[in-house]
Amino acid sequence: MLKNDELLETVLIEIDKSICEGINVSILARKYAISEGHLRRLFRFAYNQTITRYIKSRKLKASIDDLLKTDSNVLDIAIKYGFDYEQSYIRAFKREFGKTPGDLRKSALAS
Repeated sequence: MLKNDELLETVLIEIDKSICEGINVSILARKYAISEGHLRRLFRFAYNQTITRYIKSRKLKASIDDLLKTDSNVLDIAIKYGFDYEQSYIRAFKREFGKTPGDLRKSALAS
């Protein structure tokens, strides 16, 4: 059995590795044979944020590369990172970074 700090480190690695594969708390809890509630509490205690919020933030950060390095449209990028709707991705992106994915792309092209 993994110690709490080893478990959390392994969970962070798994989240990064599976960012485009629909990773969520249920999958992580099953994989590491721990209850969802306990995993949520451990994560919040260790990182002072919810695991769900962390996963969403990592997906948004990972999507920046696709925005800046590919010609993929915003809808395709949103779907790739597990957002059901383009608008929900755009809203979450703007909340996280203060600008829309399109604005980020335009500003990167301008510089």
